Amino acid sequence: MKKRKRRIIFGIVIFTVLMLLVCFNFDSLSGLIKQNSKTNKPAVTVEGVKYDELQIHFLELGNKYTGDSTFIKAGDIDILIDAGSRKSSSDSIKEYVDDYCTDGKLEYVIATHAHQDHIAGFVGNSSASAKNHKGETVEKTGLFYYYDIGTLIDFSLTSSTSQLYEDYLAAREYAVNKGTVHYTAKECFNEEKSAKRIFDLGNGIELEILYNYYYFNTSDDENNYSVCTMINYNNHHFMLTGDLELQGEEKMAEYYNGSEGKKLPHVDLFKAGHHGSKTSSNDCLLSKITPDICCVCCCAGGSEYTSNYNNVFPTQEFINRIAKYTDQVYVTSYYNEKELKFKPLNGNIIVSCNGKEIALAATNNTTKLKDTAWFNEIVYIDKNKNICSGKGKEDFFTVESKDVTPVPRRVWTE
Repeated sequence: MKKRKRRIIFGIVIFTVLMLLVCFNFDSLSGLIKQNSKTNKPAVTVEGVKYDELQIHFLELGNKYTGDSTFIKAGDIDILIDAGSRKSSSDSIKEYVDDYCTDGKLEYVIATHAHQDHIAGFVGNSSASAKNHKGETVEKTGLFYYYDIGTLIDFSLTSSTSQLYEDYLAAREYAVNKGTVHYTAKECFNEEKSAKRIFDLGNGIELEILYNYYYFNTSDDENNYSVCTMINYNNHHFMLTGDLELQGEEKMAEYYNGSEGKKLPHVDLFKAGHHGSKTSSNDCLLSKITPDICCVCCCAGGSEYTSNYNNVFPTQEFINRIAKYTDQVYVTSYYNEKELKFKPLNGNIIVSCNGKEIALAATNNTTKLKDTAWFNEIVYIDKNKNICSGKGKEDFFTVESKDVTPVPRRVWTE
């Protein structure tokens, strides 16, 4: 009788454990299914793994400034989208990319728009000691001088008159004279001059140039000229929109309205528009793509563009919108207010795919933004909601500052 009772109790314990395994979240690496809290379906992400078939790398740029540079490895094909944030970032980008691009050739390069934090690394600095990947002396340290570039796709329109833009044009001409094929995003989307809207990268992987109204029409915001792309691999999709703003996102959502086969798919990955600003990654677009993972390229908390507590990257408005779709939000860098320099938050972020599963790795950690110490710490703001005395300033308020109020850095709302 006692044995029977023990067997019954043992059975109840086993049943309870099995039910707990089903109901709770476990890391995929343990061999257990990890549940998505929003859909109650198996999550797409395996943490700490890199698949070789397709890798998308969001890079830290070697300084405290926010900018974009995304390296994509699709089999033997090497792709670089943007090269911010400063001319000196070319050195950081080369050091990272050279570990993957071993033949010195980038088959595809995309420059999304003509802002410094996206194109400066293509130009680089003038240096008598500048070398290309072959060790030959070149004019500058920029990536257009260092690598062989197969196909270059850049913005169709710009209102930029900066010296950096002039330097970009000179660097682009240098690459073209060495054999680079140059197209604008408009030419690609319209398939003009032998350009393609969809480039076949082999093994079922595609590079697609998405529609943007501002390839064809002028805007009062340079960000809206951004080249927008989608990497497709079987039924998996990875979307990057540069710094596209609300107006551009609305036009994109209007175009991909489902008619005539024009529809945006659910995406496994969305690179946050405009570094997680309050003016990008809007519901009109997010509601169509319902992303599983969102990566933010920025130096979180820095006052480079604004000292307003709510509007430093990534903004609270961005967080409020993306939280409706996923909590898998990751950020490259943050600004350390005590040491007055950038540090990795997640570091270089790598999202990869083997055609079936999605994996996420990072050089620092894979902690979700909402769970980081940076996100949850208390900061101090003045009556105007500034975190320091002005844009670009480094005198961040502390508990010892006068007339300041303690507030949580950010709040996660679902």
